[in-house]
Amino acid sequence: MMNAFGATFDTSGVLRIYDNTGAVPTNCDDAANVNGAVLLAELTLASDAFGTCSGAGVITAGTITADSSANAGGVANFARYFKTGGVTAGFQGLCALTSGGDFNIATSLTIALGANVSCSAATITMIRE
Repeated sequence: MMNAFGATFDTSGVLRIYDNTGAVPTNCDDAANVNGAVLLAELTLASDAFGTCSGAGVITAGTITADSSANAGGVANFARYFKTGGVTAGFQGLCALTSGGDFNIATSLTIALGANVSCSAATITMIRE
């Protein structure tokens, strides 16, 4: 299941990071800007976005190309992986500084207009209940 999920991001998949002073959209079906969210940065996923699933339900992203010039300045609040073509969101989560979020950012949640925004590693884990 995770291999099929990861493959939906192949060929033109993107990671978009948003600032949002209102409530985070309920899920990926809601428009990203439903509560005033602003696109901060857009990073491009590799053509083979995620590798083969490990036995623990984890898929690891291939190289993610940095956004060399952030679209806007603000504080990273939530992010979404968009499927092939960058139109349909496939996963959404909250941003946090270093740990505790779905998207953990190492240095600062603040992104400056025009800044280089990069991602050095990314995984998605299926939680079994």
